[in-house]
Amino acid sequence: MRRIVRVRVLACGLAISVAYSTTPGCVIRLGPSTEEDTTGNGTDTGATPENPVTPEPTQEEEAAEAFAQVDPEQLVLAEAKASLTTAYLVAQAESSGIDPSTLDEAALEQLMQQYLPAAAAAADAWLATLDPATFPAWHEKSECEFDEGCASRVPCKYNAPPVRHWCFVTDCGKSKCSICPDWVAELLKSLVLTSWCAYVCVELGKPSQTSVVAIGAGGISAFKGYFVGPICKDP
Repeated sequence: MRRIVRVRVLACGLAISVAYSTTPGCVIRLGPSTEEDTTGNGTDTGATPENPVTPEPTQEEEAAEAFAQVDPEQLVLAEAKASLTTAYLVAQAESSGIDPSTLDEAALEQLMQQYLPAAAAAADAWLATLDPATFPAWHEKSECEFDEGCASRVPCKYNAPPVRHWCFVTDCGKSKCSICPDWVAELLKSLVLTSWCAYVCVELGKPSQTSVVAIGAGGISAFKGYFVGPICKDP
């Protein structure tokens, strides 16, 4: 009798062991998986293959689109005025006779702002004698960033218009000392600024009404090589 009971107990134990060893260690689900199953977070962005989420444009992309919406004649005139204003400003700064070693960044900024109104007036007077049809077509000069050290795409740093805007560098050049003799070393021919940078600025956020909202002038300090600007004004 005891032997029969013992045999039955051993048989039950063996059956339980076999059943446990053959039971899966994970839950197996049948049927299609859901987004929550595959990603583990269940976050729904609302995007579908038919309606993907469009990323927001960057500020530079928005600025490029804004420039594309501006009347080409307006851009051409603004570029010409920006170039002439900046060139006049630099010429006035160079002829001031100021020792460049005394000009820190703040002093140079103040000097450029001081000469900007007179430079813009001189540019307007000169432009009034010219035919706008003879002006070259507008284009951004991104090479000014590498050739002269100009910041290529920036907002106005001084006298900024009261709207969201972006400025593209449209012209640049080397500054020269007009009163220095030819034998002076090239490095010493620039008294205040080694290079100048001209800018045209447009409003952002209104692609159907985009317009030029400012022109700007910038430059590279001859003493320590830092960039100043853009110092802006109404076009």
